[in-house]
Amino acid sequence: MMKLISIFFSIVLVTIFIITGCGTTGPNITTNFPFFFLQDLDVSGVPEDCCYLKSGSDGVAGADSLYFIDYENGYCRAKVYLQGYPIEDVGATAEGGYALALCGNLLFYVSNDTYAVHGPVPLSSYGSFILTNPSGEGWHLYSVGSNGTITTISSLSWDVTAVDTVSGIIEPVAAVITADGSSIFIADGYDNTVKKISTGNLGTVIAECEVAGGINDLYAGPGDLIFAAPDSLSEIWGIDTGTGQHYSTYSISSPAVSVAVTPDGNYIYVGFQGNGVTVINAQNLDIEASSPSYGTPYDISINPNGNRAMLCTSLGKIITLQK
Repeated sequence: MMKLISIFFSIVLVTIFIITGCGTTGPNITTNFPFFFLQDLDVSGVPEDCCYLKSGSDGVAGADSLYFIDYENGYCRAKVYLQGYPIEDVGATAEGGYALALCGNLLFYVSNDTYAVHGPVPLSSYGSFILTNPSGEGWHLYSVGSNGTITTISSLSWDVTAVDTVSGIIEPVAAVITADGSSIFIADGYDNTVKKISTGNLGTVIAECEVAGGINDLYAGPGDLIFAAPDSLSEIWGIDTGTGQHYSTYSISSPAVSVAVTPDGNYIYVGFQGNGVTVINAQNLDIEASSPSYGTPYDISINPNGNRAMLCTSLGKIITLQK
């Protein structure tokens, strides 16, 4: 059964669909998988970005609309249509009360549970990535623009508080913020480097790491490492958040398109072009599991509790795995 609700807001017309169930398919798990298949959701278009709102709360993913994914069972709780704007990236405020949808030079924020749409917040440049500072009272958000600027937004007032041009950033292809909120790492496709920027001084690159062939994805680990998926190497790199340099290497079967890490740092999820996902034990470097059943996972997110993983796949599905 599907219930359709249409709500008119002063800025944007939003349609919310409440979906009570989804079909499931079982993947072919080749070894003792740390997470097991829970649910998949067919969506319109191809989902490319996902995240979890907070510990023990729902996930969100962006495709033709913003999808809220039930934490416990993986079905779709709500589909929020943002007037046809393409979604460049999704995120969440630090306390988990709002999901974020970056739509070019507009930032929408959507209330968790009620799915009320707020904004949009106009940005000075076309945003490619939205990052949330996980610490501090200001709950700052950072939009990394396609032109190398970083826009700072306060999620208390929903005002733009600063726009910084980062010297040396030409073509951002991935971006993350460290677990302590002190630094932003941006992969620059122009010169195939990963550049470190302090959130205390957003205009200056303070370290950079060369990666032959460039980077497909970045993921912030729970400690002192940023994990990178090089485009032309059959490796996952750990980049030290202090020095900004290559620190550790995890061998894989072919170059990865996406990467994610569990909150305890014990498992690394790796997505491959057309060949599903592999899970690496970060402690002993063993391959714990491999499943080709997920197509190409364009994005992987793991919730703060570590017992749910969400994949945005080329199959037009949002897939939830459980521990």
